Amino acid sequence: MTALLRAEFKKITSTRLWWGLLLGALAFSAIQSVANAVVAGMDPGGGQGTMPGLETAEAVRSVYPLAMFSGTYIFALVLGITGMTGEYRYQTITSTFLVSPHRSRVVVAKILAHAVMGVVYAVVGLLVVLAAGGTTMAIRGYGLGLDADRLWTTMGLAVLAVAIWTVLGIGIGTLIRSQIAAIVIAILITFLIEPLLTFALAAADMDWLVKWLPANASSALMAPGDVMLDYLEWWAGGVVLLAYGLVLAGLGVVLSVRRDVS
Repeated sequence: MTALLRAEFKKITSTRLWWGLLLGALAFSAIQSVANAVVAGMDPGGGQGTMPGLETAEAVRSVYPLAMFSGTYIFALVLGITGMTGEYRYQTITSTFLVSPHRSRVVVAKILAHAVMGVVYAVVGLLVVLAAGGTTMAIRGYGLGLDADRLWTTMGLAVLAVAIWTVLGIGIGTLIRSQIAAIVIAILITFLIEPLLTFALAAADMDWLVKWLPANASSALMAPGDVMLDYLEWWAGGVVLLAYGLVLAGLGVVLSVRRDVS
């Protein structure tokens, strides 16, 4: 397993894709962090009331860990998808399985290696939002807010959430071998189908089901102690999110054992 892990890390870092995705994640995280810091305390209109100001822990968390997650998770998801589908796209999966005939071990190694890369993405993203968001807060005349309630807990959980979304990407890529199809389907589900499904379920008075969707499970994971929102418990959100990835990966393993890889 150690040799497989080393091989997976080498595969990830030997291409330009991983740092290209990382740069994209950092750019989006920084933009989201600055935007959240700028609009904090403003009145968006429409009778919605004034948004929480930067003196509140809620706003500080939105500037740091929540901005990092919203700017990073989709790139981590794509990293996971390409980690598996790239093997089929460039026809390296045959040699990979020849080196390690136990295909399930290959998938497990990919899951572990990409989860670590997800942690790397998240940690670097946190450093970026601390710099970008902290600078914006200082310009607005506020402190850095690093002593805000549940800030560090939420940071840790946001790192975990990004890692799990990377695992989810591996699951999708294991199940759908076409790289383009896997990425397009994942993005459509994340940004279109799931929000529409959330709205439809809420309209049908099925709110109890909404909390089990991946995005809402992520929100639950990063919102420990938030009694204002009808989420799962934070640990349950993490378990549900991880289950999505592992179930998809498991289905992919079963299919990869039975089907021709070439």
